[in-house]
Amino acid sequence: SQEASVAKWLCGVALVAGGYWIGYSHSQRVVVVSSGEGGVRGGALVPMAAAAKGLNASETEALRARLDESAWAGMIPGDFEEYLPDCTSPPAKGYPAKVSIAEIVANWNPDNASGVPAKMYRTICRFDYETQKELALAYRDAEVPFQVFNVPDMNEVARKWSDDAYLRRRLGRSTKYKCEASNPGGEVNHGANHFMYTNGRSKGKGPPIKHVRLTWDEWLAKEESGRHLPVDAKDSRFYFRFSAGAPNESPSGWLFDELKFFQPKPSLFLREPRGQRGIHCRFGMAGVIAEAHWDGSRNTIAQFYGRRRYVLVDPDDSCDMYLLAKDHPSGRHSEVDWSKPETWGDYPRFPAMRAHEVVQRPGDFLYLPTYYLHYIISLDRNYQCNSRSGRDDRQTAIVNHCTPGFEHARGNNNNKGKRRA
Repeated sequence: SQEASVAKWLCGVALVAGGYWIGYSHSQRVVVVSSGEGGVRGGALVPMAAAAKGLNASETEALRARLDESAWAGMIPGDFEEYLPDCTSPPAKGYPAKVSIAEIVANWNPDNASGVPAKMYRTICRFDYETQKELALAYRDAEVPFQVFNVPDMNEVARKWSDDAYLRRRLGRSTKYKCEASNPGGEVNHGANHFMYTNGRSKGKGPPIKHVRLTWDEWLAKEESGRHLPVDAKDSRFYFRFSAGAPNESPSGWLFDELKFFQPKPSLFLREPRGQRGIHCRFGMAGVIAEAHWDGSRNTIAQFYGRRRYVLVDPDDSCDMYLLAKDHPSGRHSEVDWSKPETWGDYPRFPAMRAHEVVQRPGDFLYLPTYYLHYIISLDRNYQCNSRSGRDDRQTAIVNHCTPGFEHARGNNNNKGKRRA
């Protein structure tokens, strides 16, 4: 009927002209921007009606449009210009540039999640998917780290996921997930906000993390209360985790439909789809630190909400990290407390270790080559998912040499064991 058509038109005008709700600042302030501007301060919070099926073409286009980055001003440090990368193809020799970890920590201590310095040591390229996809592919194929942004499928998810109600429908009201909480035990433990991996085989000291089962709303309540506590307060920090190994896997198989860029088919994000090892999501609270470690496969990390800071180390420099041995409960992780320089005296090579850093914001992907070591700091409430796709063995020999007890990994790369120039 004509009345129904008018009502539908008015609803569309309200949605597009009224704008999307934009989520999450430290004060939990909610602001409104036009639908063309997109995600700020955690991503655009799409009204529940807009997240439902039946969007018209203009509404769908608005969901997938470029996210507005202007609202991040002052929340992400600027760059030291002398370290900005030359983002040409092929990657320049020596890319990415590196500085000592002592300089990085002196400029921005990892335990200071709330304070943002004027500048940081970002030395990797950040490519616009819509205009620089070929450059991003060249860097991926060269097996060097980089970021990419403005991926339409990602823009849509970032907007949807900044709606707590949308995620509640996806995750369920009563479904409990195996989450992580810091624990005062373990062979190596650097504090209540430091999450050190463990294989569960601690030698009588209890693990440095413990597993707890939480619903989405239970985790949100813990995040809200933790925001008002010091980062090192006992039992104040929790990692919300869920994963899917296949589309038909319960309860999280929906991730394969939702995150189209992680579907097992050739793309910028998955170089070897047959080597994919599922989709893994981790939602963090402000101040949570995941201790430095390496993974034995390529890793593409998608940021949907909030900010995460990554301090990165090339595998060629991994001997300076003092990696724990294979038979240690936290093997392949750095033994050093990166946030406390006063404890570095027992690790004489560590202060000069070469590193670099980057902050992920909503809409960003970070590509990490095989074995590229990473230390992760949650700067606020944030949502991240990653997927891995096969391996490159060019740096297997050096990583195994620097990680006591690890045997040479099997691979099919003809350059296996060679250091990158």
